[in-house]
Amino acid sequence: MQNVNVVNKDGHTALMDAAKEGDVEAVKDLLHRGAEVDAKSSKGKTALHYAAANGKLDVVNLLIASGADLNARDRDWHTPLMLAAIYGCNHTVQSLLNNGADANAKTLAGTTAMAYAENNDHPLAHALLKKAQRAKETTA
Repeated sequence: MQNVNVVNKDGHTALMDAAKEGDVEAVKDLLHRGAEVDAKSSKGKTALHYAAANGKLDVVNLLIASGADLNARDRDWHTPLMLAAIYGCNHTVQSLLNNGADANAKTLAGTTAMAYAENNDHPLAHALLKKAQRAKETTA
């Protein structure tokens, strides 16, 4: 049986590539065959980072259900939520927030997902993050 966690020349596992492409069936198959859900690429990204950055909502939800770390950090300290905010993947932002992603996480430079959404002109993602931040403040 082939090792499903082998890293290719781009520094990715097959799970990362399938997640990036939004191939739900391939992701299911790879997870079933033992793919590490939180394996990191050469850039420190997980499959969830790639799915979130590309707005692959079905894959994001599948990875979350499979135990993916919602707040995993890449080598630049970006979380999947930050990448979804950068690229304006609103449904992905909402799903990550609904499942407990940290809306207040910061990069080493102090940037939050909300700041990324605002700086990249994604008003809906910004509003979703602001609402999540307010909700957290009222329950704290």
